Amino acid sequence: MARPRKDSEEKGAEARMIEAFWNQLSRMPYREVTAASVARQAGCNRATFYYYFDSIEDLAEHSVDAAVPTGIADLAEKFLSENGTPFRLDESQRSAVERICLLTGPNGSTRLTERFKRALMEAWARKFGVNLEQEDVRAIAAFMASGIVGVLGEQEGQPCDERFDARLQTISEVFSAPAMAFARSFEAKRC
Repeated sequence: MARPRKDSEEKGAEARMIEAFWNQLSRMPYREVTAASVARQAGCNRATFYYYFDSIEDLAEHSVDAAVPTGIADLAEKFLSENGTPFRLDESQRSAVERICLLTGPNGSTRLTERFKRALMEAWARKFGVNLEQEDVRAIAAFMASGIVGVLGEQEGQPCDERFDARLQTISEVFSAPAMAFARSFEAKRC
């Protein structure tokens, strides 16, 4: 496939390979996704694959980073809201969450799931001003991130629809918001 013109709306090779990665992950375990299969599905050759990525792991990490919503901190704020604001994902967030469900479900990878958990914990720390260097705060954040990963893993292959939003709302009201309030108060006492 020829390289698209700069003013073309056609996706470039890198974006097509990321899409191919997600498409394959939705159909097969991560360990079966290969550079050759991704390149073939994206309409590229292996040389093009290796121009953009060092390995399938490198592609997977780029794909995970691209799937984590750019507004993950805002999404975390919605999820951890202490004021009971209704939790609804917009279409961009919904798409990103569905992809993250693929990582955390049966076809995913432990290493990539851990990468997502770290990104989630760091986003929470930045957004809410908590210090992950404090052992108790880090333990709470890790527990919460592991819970989110568990919920997302169970969701893999199912639509992230209004019922999913309602489930996240319930988790937020029952556990997440009180846990973040505790982490903030614990950190305030330590300072």
